[in-house]
Amino acid sequence: MTAFKKPLCGILAFILVFVFVAATPISVFAEDEEVTISAKEIELNKETEDGYEFIKVDSGSAVELIKYVGNETEVKVPTKLSGLSVITVGEGCFEGNKTVESIKLNSEIVTVKDRAFKDCTALKEVTKTESLTSVGASAFEGCTALEEFEYPESVTAVPEKCFAGATALKEIKEHKNLKNVAVDAFEGTAWENAQPDGALSFGRVTYGVKGQVKNIEIPKGVSLIEDYVFLGCDYIETVTLGPDVEEIGLYAFQNCTNLKEVNFDDAIGVLEAGAFKGCSSLKVADFSESTLAAIGYEAFAGCSALETIKIPETLSDIGDFAFANTKFKEIEFGKNINAVGANSFVGNTALETINVVDNNKEFSSIDGVLYNKKGTALVTFPAGKTGTYELPQGVEEIRDYAFKNAKLSVVKLAEEPALRYIGLNAFEASQIEEIEISANVEKINSNAFKNAKKLNKVTFNEGLKYIAASAFENCKSLKEIDLPDTLHDIANAAFKNAGLKSVNLGDGVAKINSEAFAENEKLTDLYIGKNVEKLGDGAFADCAKLVAVNLPASLKVFSGNAFAGCDSLVKITVDKESKFYKAVGSAIYTADSKALVVAGNKNTKSLIVADGTEVIKANAFEIAKNVAELSLPATLKEIQGKALDNTAWFKNASGLVYAGKILYRVKGAIPGVVVEEGTVAIADNAVNNKAVATVLLPETLVKIGDNAFAGSSVVTVAIPESVKYIGVGAFKDVKALKTVTIANGVETIGAGAFEGCASLKAVAIPESVKLIPADAFAGCKKLSKVEIASAEKIGKYAFSGCESLETITLPATLTELDPISFDGCTALQAIEVAEGNAKYKSLDGVVLVANEEKAEDGSLVFETIALYPAGKKGEYKVPETVKNIADRAFYNCDALTGIVFAEGFNNIGAESFFDCDGIKTITMPESARDIGSYAFASCDELREFVVYSNLTYYAENAFDGCYYINYDAVTIKVEDSSASLLIVIAAVFVVIGVIWYLVYQKKQKKIEKEIQEKIAKREALEATKAE
Repeated sequence: MTAFKKPLCGILAFILVFVFVAATPISVFAEDEEVTISAKEIELNKETEDGYEFIKVDSGSAVELIKYVGNETEVKVPTKLSGLSVITVGEGCFEGNKTVESIKLNSEIVTVKDRAFKDCTALKEVTKTESLTSVGASAFEGCTALEEFEYPESVTAVPEKCFAGATALKEIKEHKNLKNVAVDAFEGTAWENAQPDGALSFGRVTYGVKGQVKNIEIPKGVSLIEDYVFLGCDYIETVTLGPDVEEIGLYAFQNCTNLKEVNFDDAIGVLEAGAFKGCSSLKVADFSESTLAAIGYEAFAGCSALETIKIPETLSDIGDFAFANTKFKEIEFGKNINAVGANSFVGNTALETINVVDNNKEFSSIDGVLYNKKGTALVTFPAGKTGTYELPQGVEEIRDYAFKNAKLSVVKLAEEPALRYIGLNAFEASQIEEIEISANVEKINSNAFKNAKKLNKVTFNEGLKYIAASAFENCKSLKEIDLPDTLHDIANAAFKNAGLKSVNLGDGVAKINSEAFAENEKLTDLYIGKNVEKLGDGAFADCAKLVAVNLPASLKVFSGNAFAGCDSLVKITVDKESKFYKAVGSAIYTADSKALVVAGNKNTKSLIVADGTEVIKANAFEIAKNVAELSLPATLKEIQGKALDNTAWFKNASGLVYAGKILYRVKGAIPGVVVEEGTVAIADNAVNNKAVATVLLPETLVKIGDNAFAGSSVVTVAIPESVKYIGVGAFKDVKALKTVTIANGVETIGAGAFEGCASLKAVAIPESVKLIPADAFAGCKKLSKVEIASAEKIGKYAFSGCESLETITLPATLTELDPISFDGCTALQAIEVAEGNAKYKSLDGVVLVANEEKAEDGSLVFETIALYPAGKKGEYKVPETVKNIADRAFYNCDALTGIVFAEGFNNIGAESFFDCDGIKTITMPESARDIGSYAFASCDELREFVVYSNLTYYAENAFDGCYYINYDAVTIKVEDSSASLLIVIAAVFVVIGVIWYLVYQKKQKKIEKEIQEKIAKREALEATKAE
């Protein structure tokens, strides 16, 4: 029993402590994370005591001073304010004070923030600094009376302008723990002015340079040369590093163009990126006696005179472009090198040999060429090697940039080639003249041979499937190619400007993408294979000598733009078996004769478009610009884009320019436009004319094109019932438009059709329109009346920014409503839903959406708020029947000042209350379970949020951008039921413990009594024996 006593008491104690802690509200705040407190938050939370304004930090357990408002000359910073430790002197706390002469910090202060004592011109001394761990930028800038300062060993950085302008500062105690010193940290101080010309060092850091000294010596004790210290110091000729220098910072000596010699000591461990970049006079870099571990990105890039490089066995990493554009001929890798950048030696056209010691585990060298250890991947080919190179047996890949800038002329495959991969930019800008692509290679990667201007012969073997973007771009000497039938895709600009005269695409190619063969000005012989399905935009653009092209029956997608700028092209034929296109004279039509794809060629001056043609494609006249006479059929319904703009016909036209029954363009200052009876379409951009103020549309009109009236000054428009389509942005930004009538019959309204019509006051959307698309009426600031007859869907931002809209009724037909359809409708008080809607209903002007599952009796159940009107002011009480709030339901509802949830409510969706700037406090009910992503984000005035601990999901970003939400603002409470249960459980254990203890005590007394009786008997027996 005794052995059981302690564990049981421990369990009881644990339970009692747990109940006490769980029943106490706690603050939600991230520890070990720097918190930026906004000016608004400071103003809200600041307190004043003993001459200081301050705020609470560290979850309310400590104090940060934000402003000294006293007038003492000798200031002793208090240890506590409001009973809490003062640990921080905040930004600008004493800034500009002209009275304080002495500051004594307390032993609790660890941080002095930016500008804390800036321009305290009377300040002579600062004491008790030993507890500091951080000093901010400009902390003592402009303290002109400060004469000395002891920089605490616990502070490892001297930030920007920390003591700049402290002109009297002549003594500053340094230490060896420093890791960073800003170049302007001591600018203008007496201490820095007293330093000799040359390298400026503080503690273990060289941070600057004084005077124009040719010979720089880094003193003993310095282990770090700061970033950019000697950048552009073109007067420096020699650098001698001290015995303790371990690291040279980013671009520390960049562009020291006269630097000829650097004496590296054995301590050097790391050269950061660009350390000696652009030191064009440096000839030798000898690290052989050092413990150098890493040479960073661009460390010696542009050291064009660098002839000798010696690296130690300790080196493990050579960064990308580390030795770009240098001129040493040889380099040897030690055993520890395990990483080399793809461009580490790019541009070093003198490099002939890369040797690797045998015991290196990552790399090997074969005839001076760098390979992986197994010899299966060629990593870097020394650019200075010339002549012919035969890949060794077993080489499977040529890595990215491997031959970039190489001088070799020919690459030969092994007798039994295993090569299967040619990497990105592998031969870019090399002088290669000839290469055979192994049958194992399925893909030639992007830029693989780009700018290989001497390449004149490429042998492609069967097996190749894909040639990537710009693979052979600018290969000016490549005269002809014969592609294998296995090839399927040729990517963008693959052979652009390649000097080709003859191209055989083979019969496997299906896709020739944009500009794949563009700018091959000498191309005269072209075979487009029988399986090509697509010619991308500009695929053969500017092939100026191309005369004839035959399009295969397989071709499904192409436009006149494919041959743009082919000024000699006079013959385009189509295979008679084609089911997609056909040739009619010099023109190309779709097989059904409904669309004109290519209007002709440079010799076409007069064109009669075939009867039955309904569409002229956007680039149809790309190579038929000389067409001056144009006859169009009555069947024409659409002219895409600006198809006719570059023709002689259009350039000679004026006024209302018609193309058949289509109003193509209004040219000139015409204030009133009466569209001719019989017109069936208004082309894209047709009335993009500021002079046009009135327009009359005929009953024959069927289509209004994209951006048709954008930029006009039309005041009123009546769209007849004959119109079926109103294009994307058709009336966009027509700010003068006050009245629009849309007749029943219109079926499609394009996205943004009336966007930005700032004067439009009312609109009735007829039964024929089923979709109100994104941005359809966005930014119609005066729109106050909207009638929707039978729409089924309202898209994103459809009515956003309609600031005058107060009420709207959604139709019974509506099945899909985007939650931000009415974003920014700041006057919208109520959104009603017509009777009979099977998905939505309105309750007090708020839209609810039905659950997916119906009630047992088959009726709809509405438990989710889908959309709240943005202009509905004041506090909103969520009905007891509502359990959920859908994503973005209250999005940007600034008029909402509060929300009250009934018990039984469960979930808040993503961005539900995003940017609701009027809400200040929220208390969630005990039943709440989920709070979605960004649920209350950007609620600028939200100051308090209370939620119970039984929440199952709480997004970390729920309060992003909420200025006032800090460590005191979010409180978690334990459910009453949970707390009660814990107390009951604890009480039961306590009762059991008490009962056990009483039983235990009773038994102990009985045992003690028995022991005493036995002792008495033994003593009596011993006394008898003694007698």
